Amino acid sequence: MEIKLYNPTKPQKDFLKIIYEDKPFITLAAMGRQTGKTYAMMNDAVMRALNNKKHRMFWVSPIQDQANKVMKDIESMFSNHQELFSQIITRFDRKHNEIYFYNGSFIKFRSSEAGDNLRGATLDFIYIDEGAFIKEAFINEVLLPMVTRTNGRVVMSSTFNGKNWYWDWYQRGLKKEDWKQIKSIKRTYLDLNDQKVEETVLGIRKSMTKAQFDQEFLCRPVSADALFSNIEEAVVEEIPKQYERVYIGMDIGVAQDYTVLTAMTQDYEVIDIDRFNFKEQGMDAADFKQRIKDFYLKHFDSLAAAYFEVNNNDLLFDEITDDDMMYKLIPFQTTSKSKPEIIRNLIKLFEDNKIKIPNYDVLVKELYDYKSKRNPITGNLQFSNTDGKHDDCVMSLAIAAYCATEEQDGGITMFL
Repeated sequence: MEIKLYNPTKPQKDFLKIIYEDKPFITLAAMGRQTGKTYAMMNDAVMRALNNKKHRMFWVSPIQDQANKVMKDIESMFSNHQELFSQIITRFDRKHNEIYFYNGSFIKFRSSEAGDNLRGATLDFIYIDEGAFIKEAFINEVLLPMVTRTNGRVVMSSTFNGKNWYWDWYQRGLKKEDWKQIKSIKRTYLDLNDQKVEETVLGIRKSMTKAQFDQEFLCRPVSADALFSNIEEAVVEEIPKQYERVYIGMDIGVAQDYTVLTAMTQDYEVIDIDRFNFKEQGMDAADFKQRIKDFYLKHFDSLAAAYFEVNNNDLLFDEITDDDMMYKLIPFQTTSKSKPEIIRNLIKLFEDNKIKIPNYDVLVKELYDYKSKRNPITGNLQFSNTDGKHDDCVMSLAIAAYCATEEQDGGITMFL
């Protein structure tokens, strides 16, 4: 009987090396398409079941269809070897999505859609596929307790989904002091060093957006539906010390939101950001107004204009501009008409590599997470960060960039 054995690629070998030699509690792989991350885990799950008596395992995917596909792929591995299949697998349960092996081991294929219904299982090993597209709370509260009592382990792989929790865990897994708990690896198709694969990828590239390609093949921390590109290229470690003019954008948050003030040069280089929360920092009205004034006056000598978001803040604007020095402060209304315009202006600045931003983690994360969706009723595009996350830094940056664009083009478009 001729059996074709699994011959792992270099990225897969590197992945498996961490699992078998380093043996952290969590092995986290950030791997792009063509690297075979799912195939590596699938083969490892079968080998682990065969080599460990009564080994209890879950395979978890974001949706059940994905988990079911892996189960079918395992079955197809034995398509020409039914006799072997019947000897090592005692029950292949398509109804409940479970595989039972001759030695008492099992793999149950589940999805994060099941949520709390999965609580209570006791396991030795969990494989998590496309982990970045599963909620962190589900991982922490439902899955990890299943293996902590048994000194079990977890292996997860995924492309990034913006700079969400998976990106944070990946960063933790790069630190040597955390390797007992979690160790990370990142590989892309380029690590295969395979000319045929590279030619195939280039063919696929033509039908993808830059964000989609960056996420799926280059394994960059973007979402496939991300609006902003070239974010990594825009980040600089040092801000310019010399410039001719400054433009400011002010996104004002009085209740739960943050107030963010952003200053940039005539060349769209961000030189200053102030982010604060009126409520959290226990400010009174006088403190709040003075904080805004201080930022404005700090850049006054080079300041060409400052756009102040007046949405429900008209009285605040009037009180601040009672000071004669505040004459460069211009009211700006964020509406269903103006918001798409200022966001598109910012998108283009990133696409054209014209903007530079500091390595400020809050801003960078918001940019990666910022997306659009079409209103099913009006058909208009709506822009926001996902899951109710803050977008104050993005909005302040967008207003500042629009201020710079409008003022340098020789005119002001007022949205009041």
